[in-house]
Amino acid sequence: MKPSFVPMLLTALLLFPPGQRNAAGAEEAPADPALPPMPAPAVPAVPAVVRVTSSFDVRHAGAVLRQVSRLMHAGFLRRDAEQLAHEIDALPADQSRQWDFTVTYKRVDYPLQVRARLDDFGMLDLDFFCPPPVAGAVRSAVDGYLNSHGL
Repeated sequence: MKPSFVPMLLTALLLFPPGQRNAAGAEEAPADPALPPMPAPAVPAVPAVVRVTSSFDVRHAGAVLRQVSRLMHAGFLRRDAEQLAHEIDALPADQSRQWDFTVTYKRVDYPLQVRARLDDFGMLDLDFFCPPPVAGAVRSAVDGYLNSHGL
């Protein structure tokens, strides 16, 4: 004689009501209403990247990049800023290019991405992508130079 599927299903539902089984199918103890719920396990946060953008005459690219390089202890120093300024000067109009650096700012290593686009009139769109701990300082360095030169 074959066992009937329906009585086994009803028995399983009575023993293990929906919502009281864990991922393995085992019964879990009901939550104590006097205790606060358990927080979800922490998921490692992916560092956010902030875009610091500016637009100005390409003649100022070297000076702006040098201001940013002064913030860093390694990874993007003055010679890197000057090399980058030469590469930006050589960019064809209306073509973007990006450079990736790992910089040391306040004794911590961070990614720094620089993107540049030069238009037909010699105006440069210069973007820095970096984590929030670096972004404020980069924004201040860029704005400080541009504002002090009336740009």
